[in-house]
Amino acid sequence: MLNKKRLKVLDANLLYLIGAILFWTLGAYVQRRSLQSGLIITQYVIILLPPIIYIKAKKLNIKETLKLNKISFKHGFLVACITILTYPAAVFANTLLMTIMSLIGNLNIPQLPTATSSSEYLILMFVISISAGICEEVFFRGFILSGYERMGKKRAIILSAVLFGFFHFNLYNLMGPIVLGLVFGYLVVETNSIFAGMIGHIVNNGFAVTLGFILNLVSELLPEMDTASEAAVELPTSIAMLSSTIVFGVISAVTVLIAYQLVKIIKKDRVELNSKVCSEETKVEVKGVEFTPLIFTGILFIIIAIVQIKEIISLG
Repeated sequence: MLNKKRLKVLDANLLYLIGAILFWTLGAYVQRRSLQSGLIITQYVIILLPPIIYIKAKKLNIKETLKLNKISFKHGFLVACITILTYPAAVFANTLLMTIMSLIGNLNIPQLPTATSSSEYLILMFVISISAGICEEVFFRGFILSGYERMGKKRAIILSAVLFGFFHFNLYNLMGPIVLGLVFGYLVVETNSIFAGMIGHIVNNGFAVTLGFILNLVSELLPEMDTASEAAVELPTSIAMLSSTIVFGVISAVTVLIAYQLVKIIKKDRVELNSKVCSEETKVEVKGVEFTPLIFTGILFIIIAIVQIKEIISLG
């Protein structure tokens, strides 16, 4: 196993740095010109293409590296159900951090694009759900996770999830992606298939897009809801956020328990294969210098976080 050619931690961190640089240069530029086409370019050119080129350049087996293995219909369906059930937990994690942030001032939460018509809904489903689900999973649960597996699968899942959260470069949407990254990473490792992560990611984002579309339709049919929403905004930010945190905390406590039962079904189905994989797993000592590329992306995130915190205080 030690002689088998595979990705290293340094490879994962280098690509992460490359992705961050491209995201804040080319990605920012194309998204300013046109948000929808810019997001498509960001996903396929900045996020999907680099790991494929990197793998080809190192002459690695792309199928083994990215875990392009089949997943059964049963497990695919369970993954979709687990994702829906963990959605409240991701929202809870985000609102919890935002509740803490609201203690220092008023929040300026970025609004995600939502569909107001069927055509917009289909476009957003392709851009935000399908494209992001494929491209980001190849980058994080394919390339990054594989690079970190030298440190052990548990550490690989945790570290790749944290990097996934930080890659959003947004305090308002930091903890949710980390929670989802943990879920997707675990499911990919458990099923040994990147398609588990893709299914989960597509379902999660698709659920968010669909929810936004439905809320827009309901607000058009019931205009009085807009008045209620305006009244809700008048509540102190910290109280509004705390209320949301409590609600989603209670909901997620129930749904996560149900999701765990579904996870146990997948584990039971694959217990023989998993035991074989675990017996073959070999951890390799990783040198601290391999994490050097993360210093630069960390600095970038800190700068963005400081800007957002200053904005919150100024709105206070």
